Amino acid sequence: MKINLINFPKNQFFAEIFPKKQIVLHHTVSNPFSAKGDADYWASTPARIATYGILDYNGSLTKCFNSNQWAHHLGVKGNNNLKLNQHSIGIELDCWGGLTLKDVKYINAYGKEISEKLEVVKMKWRGYEYFQAYSDVQIAVLGELLQLLMRKHNIPNVGLKDGNFNVRRDALAGKPGIYSHSNYRSDKSDLYPDSRIVNMLRNL
Repeated sequence: MKINLINFPKNQFFAEIFPKKQIVLHHTVSNPFSAKGDADYWASTPARIATYGILDYNGSLTKCFNSNQWAHHLGVKGNNNLKLNQHSIGIELDCWGGLTLKDVKYINAYGKEISEKLEVVKMKWRGYEYFQAYSDVQIAVLGELLQLLMRKHNIPNVGLKDGNFNVRRDALAGKPGIYSHSNYRSDKSDLYPDSRIVNMLRNL
C-alpha cells in the first residue's frame, strides 16, 4: 500500500484521542486522481470536515491525520452526531460519485462533463441513475486498510457486509462495525451499493 503523508493543518482536525468503534466509508464527489486536492479543499474551510484518509483511483492512500484522532465527517442530525464523529474513522474513495447522462456525456454533481475515461455503472440510487465506478485497486487496497484498522482498534467486521446500504439503526446507535455514509443519512449517495465492496468485506 502506497501512503502519501501530507502536512494537513492541525487546526483542521481534532488531536484529542477517542477509542474507535466504527469505520465509515465515503466517496468524495471529486476528481478521482486528486486526493491532495480534496485535502486542500478541506483545509480551506474552518469547519474541520475531513477523514482519516483518502484512497485515490490508483489505490494510493493520502493520510490526513492519525486514525485515533478525528474530524467531522458524518453530519448526522441529532444529539449523537458529535459522539459518532469522535468514535469513528472516516475513509474516502476518490470518485466523481453520482452522474447524469446528457447527450451521451456524463455530467458530475457540479454540472460539468467528466473528461476522464472512467468506468461508469448504471444504478438507480439516491436520485442518480449512474455512478463513476470505484476501481478494483481502490477496493483491494481498501480491504488491506480495513484489516489494519480493524486489528489496531478492535473493530469487528459487521454491518455493511450484509449488503444493506440504507439508513440503519445500528450505525446511528454507534454499534461497532463497518458502515457506509449512506447508512447514517438518506440524503447521501456514498457509497453506492457496489457488490464488489460487499464481497470484499465478506472475505476479510
